[in-house]
Amino acid sequence: MKLETNAILLLVVVAVFMFLGSYFTMVVPLMDARLNAPSKDARPYTELEMKGRHVYQKEGCVYCHTQQVRNLLEETQRYGMGEEETFKRFGIRALIQAPPSQPGEFAYDQPHFLGTRRVGPDLARVGGKYDNTWHINHLRDPRSTSPGSLMPAYSWLFDKASQPTPDAIALVAYIQKLGTNYKWREEGVEQARKLQGISAALPFKEGKQ
Repeated sequence: MKLETNAILLLVVVAVFMFLGSYFTMVVPLMDARLNAPSKDARPYTELEMKGRHVYQKEGCVYCHTQQVRNLLEETQRYGMGEEETFKRFGIRALIQAPPSQPGEFAYDQPHFLGTRRVGPDLARVGGKYDNTWHINHLRDPRSTSPGSLMPAYSWLFDKASQPTPDAIALVAYIQKLGTNYKWREEGVEQARKLQGISAALPFKEGKQ
C-alpha cells in the first residue's frame, strides 16, 4: 500500500526494474562473445547478395516477413522440408523439421531483419527451397506461384519486356542466401538416411508398428 500511494517511490521502483530488465535482456547478450560469433557454416554476403539485401530493405519486405524460426513445433514443421522436397533434392522421402534460428547465423547481418509481423511466411529457411525462376515469377505475379497471396506484384523490378532488372536478380540472390548459414537440410537428410537404414534392417513383424 505504501508503494502504491507514494508516487515518487513507485517511479523509482519501476525505473529500477526497467533498467534491470533492459540490462539482462539486451546489454548482457551483447557482451557474450558466443552470441556474436559466426556459426561454423556462416559466410559473409557476396556483393550481389549484399545489394539484394539493400533492395529487400528498401522495398519494405521486413514489414511482412520475419526471419526467425522460433522454438515452436508448428514453426519447425511448417518451415522444414516435406517429403516431396526431400525426394526431389536428395532422393529420399522424409519430413525434416527446420531448426530454430541460432545467433551465429546472423553474425554478418547489419542491421538485423528479424521482423515482428508475419503477413507473409517466415523467410529464415527459404534459401534453396525454390529455384530462382520460382522467385522471379513470385515477384512478378505472386498469385502465379502462391494462390491467395496478399503480396503485391513488384512490377517495377521488371523492364518493359517483363524481364528482371538487376535489382530483382540481386533480391533473389539475397533470398536464396537466407538460412544457408546453417546446413540443416544436409544434416537432417543424413540423419533420416541413417534412421531409414536402421529401420530397413529390422525384421518386419505383422501387426507391429
